[in-house]
Amino acid sequence: MRFTLLIVTLLFSQLTYSQSIASYNSNANKYDKKDNFVQIVEKTSFYNSDGIKTDIEYKDFNKSMQLTSLKRLDDKNKLIWLNIYKYDSLQRRISIYNKRWINKIGYQTKLSKYKYDSISNFIQLDYNSKNQIMNIARYFFDKEKNLIRLENFNGNGNLIGYETANYDLENNVVVVNQFNNKNELINTNNRAISYSGDKKQKPSNKYNEQGDLIFYKRNWNENDNVCYTIEYKYDKKGNWVSKKRYSHIQIEGGKLKKKKTNMVKTRKIKYR
Repeated sequence: MRFTLLIVTLLFSQLTYSQSIASYNSNANKYDKKDNFVQIVEKTSFYNSDGIKTDIEYKDFNKSMQLTSLKRLDDKNKLIWLNIYKYDSLQRRISIYNKRWINKIGYQTKLSKYKYDSISNFIQLDYNSKNQIMNIARYFFDKEKNLIRLENFNGNGNLIGYETANYDLENNVVVVNQFNNKNELINTNNRAISYSGDKKQKPSNKYNEQGDLIFYKRNWNENDNVCYTIEYKYDKKGNWVSKKRYSHIQIEGGKLKKKKTNMVKTRKIKYR
């Protein structure tokens, strides 16, 4: 089954406020309503040649499993990111307030507001700290609530660019064609529609019984032999509470050598 969707995107230099089809779909159903989370406190440590970089993220949820706030602190307990979400009585997002720290500049804020029509298509208006409209996005959905058109404009209402996407649901593949505001094709890429359950991103990827990714190749180029393995620990409800990622060099025969810790995540989950 194939569907053709029209999605509008900003050029890479102007992606501050806009969404791509990939980011929208990955965030649309990120949390299952059955999870019944109240809060997740997630600590992440990245390991590199410069040492270890750690941050802590706090996510709070309402009864509909919608995020109400997301706060991220660095290893010195300094606020580096904050999102505050608000919803209407139908649990449709109506605003996101964002505050983030930018080195050498300081804190920057923005506000996104969402306005819906009678069939839940909506317009997203992005404002800077001076209450000036910076970007406008128009979202259109089909009867199954799938995004079928996304248009991005600058603050003056001028079209910036758009994407068209061909969906092959049976094979879990979407082909995205990106166009500028002159209808010129500037990029084409293929990606998976879903990465969960039995929906595999790549044949070489490996998953555990819970459906979580445990092995993948970096694939920066055809000679890249770096790969990653991931180890998990789960709580009694089957949600992971520890996630460790290791880098390896894959040699002939598929054997893995030079194991190094790449990233460690821990989660404390509070349920309703």
